Amino acid sequence: MFYKSVTILVLSLFLLGATNSFAQCEKLKKKRIFQLLGAAEFDNYRSSEIKTFDATLKEEYQINLFKGVVYKLIFDVSDMPEGVIIRLYDLGKKRGAGKFEEVFNSQTAKKTKNDTYEITMEFPQRKMMVQYDVINNTKPGCVSFVLGYYFKNRIK
Repeated sequence: MFYKSVTILVLSLFLLGATNSFAQCEKLKKKRIFQLLGAAEFDNYRSSEIKTFDATLKEEYQINLFKGVVYKLIFDVSDMPEGVIIRLYDLGKKRGAGKFEEVFNSQTAKKTKNDTYEITMEFPQRKMMVQYDVINNTKPGCVSFVLGYYFKNRIK
């Protein structure tokens, strides 16, 4: 009975340690978020884990925005593996199914010295879509998205 208990305890600790060591995305710290935002006010953030797949994968999520506000969108790609393309689409104008205006593409954009992509959008439409195109057999990694905004009287 004692050996069973010890064996279960050891296996539990091993599995707990293994799951933590395989986790790629860590929660962004407040200090890092405010470094990235600068003078912008914090709204939200999201970290997306990039996993290895045998085929090309698209991961998408939507951002709801307010009209009349200047937004700062930041993609922290310091842990992003090669073979991932970040796209940002404007969903505000109706063009038909799947026909959205591409506002940002990481293939054509330049990274900052902090390994980030920064986009400032003046008065965007109400909805945007972030899409990560993950090419097959990409190494695991992480992409973090931070959303900030400026008050009209504090735009710098």
